[in-house]
Amino acid sequence: MKSNKIVAAVAAFAVIFTAVACVLVYKYVKENQSPVPEVQSTTAYQEETADVFLPVTELPSVSQTLPVPSESETLLSSEPSTAQTSENVSVSEKVTQIVQTTNKAFREVFKMPSAPKYVPPDADIDFETAKVLSYKYDPDGGYFYTDDKNCWQQNFGFNEGYDSMAPLGMMNYDTVRVKFEYDNKEWLIQMWKGQYGYAFVGGEVGVYTRKIGASGTHYNCAKEEDWLNMEMAFIWDRSHNGNYQTIFTRDYTQYWWCTGFVPGLETGSPRDQFRLITHITFESPEMAELFCSEFEKHGFRRVAKLNNSEIDTFVQVGADVAFVWQNIVHN
Repeated sequence: MKSNKIVAAVAAFAVIFTAVACVLVYKYVKENQSPVPEVQSTTAYQEETADVFLPVTELPSVSQTLPVPSESETLLSSEPSTAQTSENVSVSEKVTQIVQTTNKAFREVFKMPSAPKYVPPDADIDFETAKVLSYKYDPDGGYFYTDDKNCWQQNFGFNEGYDSMAPLGMMNYDTVRVKFEYDNKEWLIQMWKGQYGYAFVGGEVGVYTRKIGASGTHYNCAKEEDWLNMEMAFIWDRSHNGNYQTIFTRDYTQYWWCTGFVPGLETGSPRDQFRLITHITFESPEMAELFCSEFEKHGFRRVAKLNNSEIDTFVQVGADVAFVWQNIVHN
């Protein structure tokens, strides 16, 4: 009983710190930047039809060849490692994402939506200095995020008690937990979307593990060898009229905790004005299937090709899984 009280106290402390941290970073950025107009999307949220993801910002027409990703950009995937070949593509806009899974069959059934291009603040801001409690600001994407590679939250893991205590930190969100066993470990893939304090809205996807047979609901944050390649898009119906728009995307790379937050205030429940589109590359097709099997038990529907407007559905090809999450909720 005493340990439960300690965990509850730590959870309350952590979520309150999270809310305060985002507000402090936001205040710092706003106080140090000059007014710069934001480039808005000219169209409502829509399906992508090209393998190359392009922003809506128009730049002078330039014919260029996409470079071969450097060694640091090489992807981890379930397929044998092969050198990626460059393709000659004429584009008239700056490419925002060129790193993708090497699973070509998967790319035929899923396209990550692109977000509008934001103009970086016209100010001399040291965004590393602006970092507070591992929360950073991305001036190109216009969103805040957690530096999950080296953050204090890694020391606390996660359990359902944290979710219960979240309202104490002014956090009101929806969540879904997917639990399964793989490679002699219990895994938890959990996602969240909603209100974070009175200043931000956003979404998260976390990866957690523990020993098989462990009691309770507590999991440890995944160690580096268990990080998974992911990408995520946060979709928001700001006007509550069905006009869902892509607010930001997180690049495809390794995470144990993929996050993103933007200024906003939404009240009430359910929080179906938020939609999270996520792509995860698991360690193997077997691991992906275990995840998907549990996903279906939670009410998500398997489809042959993902339509980013068709909510609570998912697609799987090999080790790659992508899903559109909006209405399904765990308490």
